[in-house]
Amino acid sequence: MVNTVIKRMCKVWQYGMGRTVLATLAAHSNSISVGLCQGYSAILLPQLQDKASKLVITEQDASWIAALGVISNPLGALLSGLLVEVMGRRGAIQVTAIPYVVGWICLALAREFTLLCVGRFISGLAVGMAAASYVYVAEVAPASHRGPLSACGPVLVSLGVLIVYTLGFFAAWHIVAALCTIFALFSLVAVSLVPETPPWLASRGRTAEARTALVWLRRSPAAADKELAEIMESMAHAKKEAEAGVGRCSFVQPTIWKPFLLLLAFFFFQEGSGIYVVLYYAVSLFQEVGTEMNEYVASIWVACMRLVMSILGALAIQRLNRTTLACMSGVGMFVAMLAAGFYEHLFSSVPPSSRPLPWVPLACFLVHVCVSMLGYLQLPWIMTGELFPLRARGAMGGLVSSLGHLLIFTSVKTYPDLRNAIGMDGVLWGFSALSLCGAVFGKLLLPETNGRTLREIEMSFAGQGQLGQAVSDKTTDEEAAVPPPAPATGGRKNSRGEAVAVPVDTNDDSILDIVKARDTITVGRQR
Repeated sequence: MVNTVIKRMCKVWQYGMGRTVLATLAAHSNSISVGLCQGYSAILLPQLQDKASKLVITEQDASWIAALGVISNPLGALLSGLLVEVMGRRGAIQVTAIPYVVGWICLALAREFTLLCVGRFISGLAVGMAAASYVYVAEVAPASHRGPLSACGPVLVSLGVLIVYTLGFFAAWHIVAALCTIFALFSLVAVSLVPETPPWLASRGRTAEARTALVWLRRSPAAADKELAEIMESMAHAKKEAEAGVGRCSFVQPTIWKPFLLLLAFFFFQEGSGIYVVLYYAVSLFQEVGTEMNEYVASIWVACMRLVMSILGALAIQRLNRTTLACMSGVGMFVAMLAAGFYEHLFSSVPPSSRPLPWVPLACFLVHVCVSMLGYLQLPWIMTGELFPLRARGAMGGLVSSLGHLLIFTSVKTYPDLRNAIGMDGVLWGFSALSLCGAVFGKLLLPETNGRTLREIEMSFAGQGQLGQAVSDKTTDEEAAVPPPAPATGGRKNSRGEAVAVPVDTNDDSILDIVKARDTITVGRQR
């Protein structure tokens, strides 16, 4: 399997995808900080609740510390939706480093409850702003590779979770916070080295810069010219719709409200399955349900499995349909939480240290984490950058991401009260039921986007196409990544007599003329 992955990566690099991969990793490098923030409360709270802690907190204080890392996520996502339109996709990612650094510094210097809350709130703002990364990757990645490249985000989030869990095992919480600033600064430098997305540049009339960015990403002027023509065609079509009064960025348009409602439901089932409760309360959960392993070591094992499965999920998303992955993930989480709930119900009266089969809870949570990484954790975030049209991708992506973060806050904040009200077994069974509902939703209602261009996805919501099964792979990924060279007729030739592509003249409307001429020919053929 390792050899297969290495060979595939070499082929991707050989066929002009190397720089696109680098741009993807740079954009998603702030996902490491997302994982650090999300996993930080799991190592922070047990240390604060220890009897030797100089800072004493109550159970309500602990729930607020965990929740404040989430409550500001919706605000950050809304801010991200504004910044990606005003500053560009790359600029929005760069700005994200500021609240990360400020938040981590506050946490590192905190010696009282108030500054802890301020640090968590500010770093949570940055987590919400990270939604810009998925928009960036969706716009720089070709359709044939968009799935696995977008899935790099959850992989790096999982890496961040593993890093912070491991650091928490060896170091005090304020030292861990200080070390986390390094990753935010690294992301700022990495993103500064890659270009802005060509669609955003073209939408601002900066066609020359858009072509330069495409040439850098694809390493082929011919491929860049072809892709730029497609971008300009999409913009011309959107302009015609706007002039006709049917393309306004209005919520009543089906290309807006359909993906919005679908993604909102997707996020609801994601949070209802308990994914983020397990993430934010990992160490505390293992202390409560009992396990024969040290709770910190157990949480590190969970983080390791999460990282491995996120990598497998990134590979699977290239081969399997989105609907299949969502259904499999939902069913797997249903079984895991159902078994964990029965275990807790049978032995709830027994002290955790005296329970039989202490490996069962750990196994259930490991299975839950593993199957969630195959679909339900990564797909909603990936599809926020896929489903909306270009004219609304930033604003609507930010809005739906903010609502998703609001649902995460609700689940994290209410978990302690819900556990006290209906018991741990009731909570786990609730996660199980909503996981099953999520599997049904994925099978029946979730649109399939694998192998589709962003324009095809938009047209399907407008009623001009169907998002059914993924397009059959009649060509290899390498062939899809590198379009064939332009015909020699009327073109230029090099010194060896070989035909070369004529570069796009970005100082006039030649691309639009080509598009209009092609449309005229198509209409004539239909007649």
